[in-house]
Amino acid sequence: MTPDLQTREPLRTAAIGALALHVGLGTISLLLFLAAFQLRTEWFVDPAQLIGAGPTSAELLRWAAAADLLSYYLAVAVVAYVLWRTLRPRSALVADLSSLAACAYVVAGGIGAALLAVVGPMLLHDYAAPGADQASIAIAFGVLTEIVYRAIWQFLDALLLAAWWLGFGLLIRVDLPRIAVLSFALSAAATIGAGLTLLGLSLARDALLGIFFVGWMTWSVWLLGLLWRRAEPFRHLDDGGSV
Repeated sequence: MTPDLQTREPLRTAAIGALALHVGLGTISLLLFLAAFQLRTEWFVDPAQLIGAGPTSAELLRWAAAADLLSYYLAVAVVAYVLWRTLRPRSALVADLSSLAACAYVVAGGIGAALLAVVGPMLLHDYAAPGADQASIAIAFGVLTEIVYRAIWQFLDALLLAAWWLGFGLLIRVDLPRIAVLSFALSAAATIGAGLTLLGLSLARDALLGIFFVGWMTWSVWLLGLLWRRAEPFRHLDDGGSV
C-alpha cells in the first residue's frame, strides 16, 4: 500500500465516525436540552427563564452543552476537513472559502457551547444558594444566554453554516444534485433564520429552527450514506484521485 493510500483511507473512517457522532450525540444533546428546559415552551423562547429551574436542570444543561460541543462543533470540524480534502480540486476558491466559514463556525459556536457548559450551571447553582444576589445572577445569566443562543448560535453560526452549505452545494451539484439542492435549501434557511434573529422575530425564528434541525440531520445521514457507499466523488478518498 502506498503512503498516499495509507493517508487517504483513514479520511473516510474519520468522516463516517464524525458524522455518526454528530447525529447520535447531537440527538442526545437535544434531548438533554429538552430535559433541562423541562419541556416548557416559554423557556425555549426566552432561555434566561431557566435561571430558577434548580440544580437538576443545571446539571442537565452542563451535559447538554458539552454534548453539543462535541457533536455540533468538534465532529463537524472533521467532516468539513474531509470535504475540503475531497472537493478542493474542483474549485480551490469555493472549497477554501466555504471551509473557512466552517472553521469559523466551529470556533465561534464551540466557544459558545463551552461557555454554556461551564458558566451556565455555575450561575444556576449560585442563584439557588442561600443569600445569593439573585437579581445580579439573573442578569448575568440572561446576558450569557443572549450571547450564546442569539448572537452566536442563531446569528453568527447561522451565517457561517449558510456559507459552508452553499459552497458544498456548488461543488457537488453535478455529481449529487439532490443533496446539493438540500444544501442550498439549508443555506437559505440558515440565512433567513439569522435575519429573523437580527430582527427579533422570535416566533418565526423558533418555528424555522425545528424545520432546520430536521433538514440538518437529514443532510448528515445522507452524507454519511454517500461516504459509506463510496459514492462519487468520495470514492477518491481511497484511490488517491483528489488532493
